[in-house]
Amino acid sequence: MGMDQDFPMSRTQGKVLVVGLVVMVVIGFALFGGFLPGLKPNYTPPSTVLVEGEPYYYTTVWLNSPSVFSNSTAPQPFVFHNVTFELWVTNWDSPTGGLVHGNGTERNGSVASFVLGNSVSPPMSTSLFVSSDRGFAVYWSGGFLAGPSVRLMVHA
Repeated sequence: MGMDQDFPMSRTQGKVLVVGLVVMVVIGFALFGGFLPGLKPNYTPPSTVLVEGEPYYYTTVWLNSPSVFSNSTAPQPFVFHNVTFELWVTNWDSPTGGLVHGNGTERNGSVASFVLGNSVSPPMSTSLFVSSDRGFAVYWSGGFLAGPSVRLMVHA
């Protein structure tokens, strides 16, 4: 008797093989079909917007509102696409609306400061800041009804 003889599969072994294959197919569909949350590779490309003809990735962040007896907030850090932003508000109780102040620090260490909003003193009205190297931009509509949401943008 040689070792290379074909051994017939028993009925039990055949059933086990079929059940195993069916279970593997069901698990595969569950994983890649999204039925098991967190296991499906969920890649969605980041949202982009054109600013002065250039594409930027963007996100919206919410700033803390000043406390009842305060007119400003402490700086809040945000990191988006390797740019670190620090944002805070001042003049929040002003009839013309508050101001959003900030700094943006790029990966190479360059820092740009900005102020957005509407103000009589100091006189200004600006809603968009684009860094000098066009590495990032920040948008806040300003005005009395602007609210605390700020759009951060990083060059794509």
